Amino acid sequence: MDFDGDHDGQTVMKGSLAGMVSHPAPAVSADPAAGPTVLARVCAQGHANPPTRAHCAACGEALLPDAVQVARPRLGRMRLSTGELLDLDQSLVIGRQPSVSRVQGGVMPRLVQVASPGGDISRSHVEVRLEGWHVMLCDLKATNGTVLVRDGQPPRRLAQNEMAILLDGDIAELGDNISLRFEEIL
Repeated sequence: MDFDGDHDGQTVMKGSLAGMVSHPAPAVSADPAAGPTVLARVCAQGHANPPTRAHCAACGEALLPDAVQVARPRLGRMRLSTGELLDLDQSLVIGRQPSVSRVQGGVMPRLVQVASPGGDISRSHVEVRLEGWHVMLCDLKATNGTVLVRDGQPPRRLAQNEMAILLDGDIAELGDNISLRFEEIL
């Protein structure tokens, strides 16, 4: 493809869009029972991506220019140190006997129980909250705290009720040798 001297090679030209689209983007469900929705840019394969991305996280193709409202896709995965792997398609509350007293956004989070023989982990220790395209970690006033480990930074203890945006590869250490590794975060 020839580019004129002004073109940066990253811009998708209107004339080239027709060749990129082999089928229309998936229809958007207006049914609120289908779960939360997000504003997304999709590729020709229909993969939803945050509107700030230029290329598809799943297949690498260029994204269509117009954002559309879609059912929120899985935002990543959480791997527990026990080996359990959970899709991040809904919020989670993790603890030795997790419970919720209030529900954020009308959607009940999944309760994930972890063993804490030493009692280091609080009943409801942390929440992994999905907000739009963001995966957030919130310490739920855990008695012994939560440590966030991120590549290139020193480990950081979260304050009670502190919330942090999670990045791909982050690890949350809860105590009693239980940790949560966040993978494939968009």
